[in-house]
Amino acid sequence: MHTIADNDLFHRLAFDNPWWELKADTKIQFRNPPKRIYYKSFYKRLTGSKSGQILALAGPLRAGKTVMLRQAVSGLIEQGVKPTSVFYCNMTVPSYTATDVATLFEMFCRRYRHGPEAELYILYDEIQYVKDWEKALIKLSKLRPNARIVAAVSSGAPAKTTGQKSHDGQITTHVLPPLTFLEFLRFRDSERALFGDLSEKSDTKMALRANALPALNTEFYRYINFGGFLEGIVMSKEGTPAPTFIRDGVADRVLHKDLASLNGINDAQELNRLFGVLAFNTAREVTIDDLAKSVGIAKNTLRKYLDYLESAFLIRRLPRVDRDAKRFQRAVSFKVYLTAPCLYAALFAPVAKDDQFFHRLAETALVGQWLGTPEMANLAYASWRGGSIDLLIMNPDTGKPDHAYELDWNNRYGKPGKGPEELVNFVEGTNRKAETYILTGGIARPASMRGINITLAPMALYAYWLERHH
Repeated sequence: MHTIADNDLFHRLAFDNPWWELKADTKIQFRNPPKRIYYKSFYKRLTGSKSGQILALAGPLRAGKTVMLRQAVSGLIEQGVKPTSVFYCNMTVPSYTATDVATLFEMFCRRYRHGPEAELYILYDEIQYVKDWEKALIKLSKLRPNARIVAAVSSGAPAKTTGQKSHDGQITTHVLPPLTFLEFLRFRDSERALFGDLSEKSDTKMALRANALPALNTEFYRYINFGGFLEGIVMSKEGTPAPTFIRDGVADRVLHKDLASLNGINDAQELNRLFGVLAFNTAREVTIDDLAKSVGIAKNTLRKYLDYLESAFLIRRLPRVDRDAKRFQRAVSFKVYLTAPCLYAALFAPVAKDDQFFHRLAETALVGQWLGTPEMANLAYASWRGGSIDLLIMNPDTGKPDHAYELDWNNRYGKPGKGPEELVNFVEGTNRKAETYILTGGIARPASMRGINITLAPMALYAYWLERHH
C-alpha cells in the first residue's frame, strides 16, 4: 500500500494557492465577491499588526470567513506582496489530517526558499480541526518572528469580542458575525432607495427619506426572518428573499455536529434540544435552574453546552445587573440571544410582523448589530423584583451605564398617559448623563421626563445607524 508523500501534500497546497503561479496577465480570484463591512478593519489588523502576532478571524459557519481570507490574499498581492509570500491552508482537507500545521508550512518555505526571517502571511482556515491549535500557532510564530498569522475559526474561539486578546496577548480576535441589517440592505440594493444620498454621508445623525419608514420596516421584517446569511438573500421573482436556504440549510450548515464533537460534545441530539429551547427563548431572561429542568440536562453539562454554543457564535449571553447597575456576585440568570434571528425561522417558521413574538426577534436583531464590535463586551441588562431595563451599555471604567434602552416595538409610549417611569427611575439612580433611548416600531421624536432627555427612534432605523456609526 502506498502512503501519502510530502510531494502529494504540496500538490494539494498548490491547488489551494493558485497565486503562487501568478503571471502578469493572470486574473486574481476572489476580488469580485462583495466585501463584508468588516473587511476593512480586518485587513487593517492583518497588515498593521506586529510581526509574530496571531489574528483569529472568528465567527459562525457560513458567515464568509473563507471568502474574506481569499479577499485578503487578493488585497495583499495587489498591494505588492509577492504571491509566493502568501500561504493559505484549509484544515478541513482530509489529506492534511496526517500531518500538522508546521509541517505543511515548512513544505511551502522549502519550496520557495523562505528563511527564518522572511516576511510572510500565513492563513489557516477552519483551524479548529487542529488539536491545540493555539499552542501550535504560537510555537510557529516564535519560529517565524516576521510572519503574520491568521486563523479562521468557527468554534472554540479564543475570545468572543472583536479586539479582545488572549494567551498573554499573543492572539487577537476579530469577530465576523452573521450579516448586519446595513449589509442586508446593501446586498439587496435597498439602501439607496430608502436613504438616497444620505447613505453616502458619514455624519452621525439618524436620517431617513420622507415616508420611507414603512418600507424600512418591511426590509427589517425580511432581515429578521431571512437575512442573517448571504445565501438567504437570493431574490425571488417577487423580490422576497428565498426561504429555501433558511428552511433547509441553516440548521444543518450552521449547527454542525462535527464542530460540537471537536469540543467534547458527543450527544448532538441533546445539544440540538437545548439549542431549540434557547432559540425559542431568545431575548428572554433565563436561569440555569430553569434550563436544566426544561431540557433534562445536568447543570455542569448544561454550562459546557452553553459555553460551546457561545464559542461557536450561535448564541450570546448578556450579564444581569441590579436596579443600581451593580453586577451580581453569583450569575444564575442571564439574557440569551440568537446571533442571527433567522435561526429562529430555520428551527420553527418565519414570524409575521404583527405576531406577539416578533418584538423579541426584533430585539435579537438589534443585539446582533453589536456582535462584530468591541462594544459587545459591555452590553448588559438590568432586572430586579418588579422591574427591568431591556438593554444597557456599561462603561468598563466607571461601572455605570453609558446607554440605556427600552424596546417598544408596539409603540406603547405613543399613547396618552403612558410614560417610561421605570427607565427614568433607573437612569436617575445610576447615571443621569446616560444616553437614553426608547426604540419603537414607528415613532421618532425627542422627549424629556424629570430632566432626563430621551430619544424615541424606530428600531429598524437605529439598527441600520448602529453599523454606520461604527
